[in-house]
Amino acid sequence: MTVDVKKALNHKIKPIEYNLTRKDVALYAISLGCGRKNLKFVYEGSHDFSALPTIGVIFPGQMIVDVISEGIDGLEFDPMMLLHGEQELEILNEIPVEGVFVTESKITNLYDKGKGALLILECITSEKSSGKPIFKNIFSFFIRGIGGFGGDRGPNEKPIPIPKDRAPDAISKQTTSEDQAVIYRLAGGDLNPLHIDPEMSKIGGFKVPILHGLCTYGIASRGILEHFCHNDPSKLKSIKTRFTKHVYPGETIETEMWKINPTTVLFQSKTNRDGSYVLSSGVAKIDPIKKGSLILPKGIPSIQNSINSHASYTFNFIVEGSQSSYIKCFISIIIKNY
Repeated sequence: MTVDVKKALNHKIKPIEYNLTRKDVALYAISLGCGRKNLKFVYEGSHDFSALPTIGVIFPGQMIVDVISEGIDGLEFDPMMLLHGEQELEILNEIPVEGVFVTESKITNLYDKGKGALLILECITSEKSSGKPIFKNIFSFFIRGIGGFGGDRGPNEKPIPIPKDRAPDAISKQTTSEDQAVIYRLAGGDLNPLHIDPEMSKIGGFKVPILHGLCTYGIASRGILEHFCHNDPSKLKSIKTRFTKHVYPGETIETEMWKINPTTVLFQSKTNRDGSYVLSSGVAKIDPIKKGSLILPKGIPSIQNSINSHASYTFNFIVEGSQSSYIKCFISIIIKNY
């Protein structure tokens, strides 16, 4: 198998258009385990209906399919030897819950790792009507068996170490359903038969079809969103992790999280199968809730603007303490027209 780095870096990837509907937004949330207790993510009629931030990973999906099926100039490889190594998502602007989006992708690097090659793809997803960029994805794929071509080995980046002197600031546990991959493949757009066809999963060396790595990624992000962003999608700015092991549908995913400064949360995830980690070196960047801030439900511009109407609202008043400890004060305010 041959590798021509210059040709690969100059390979042109066609833009991908995606028509997002509110149904898609809700289905994606359901595929990550959201339900009736998470109406803002699954019910389009909710006053604060929102998309989970990691929905950003679904837009380049067709690009990945094209790369695998059509190939890359200067790069010959067996698609079965391609592994999804790392994923980084950056949220650039407020996430719409519907509209047409265009994703433009390019190969930014191809590193020689000896036993294989590390392929880096960068994808920018923008709102078609305004041209405003919404997401930036960086996919890292390890292609086994085509290393040793004399290329650059790439940067030797060391992950931020997990604090060893204290327990996690928060732990999130979610038991996946045995049909989790069945739902996610439709919501996430990854139709790889490895995740549904028992015969294909056996060829891949798995006893049953495995869960999508990006589903595990989304589940971990839900824990960060809940514990450190008060379930406000606008507070999660980016999330990056390394895929280290597979998950079988039906297993419980436990995500351990440490807030090491006001804007950085480290995390790792393991399953109840054998306690081994399936996600590692996780880093999430957040926009911290200011001390003593009043969180208004989405769709309510201000108390002052509502002063002449009859309404009853419940607000969450957050007082931030050390690390990830919060005091939650639920305040009901009734505004009457006198």
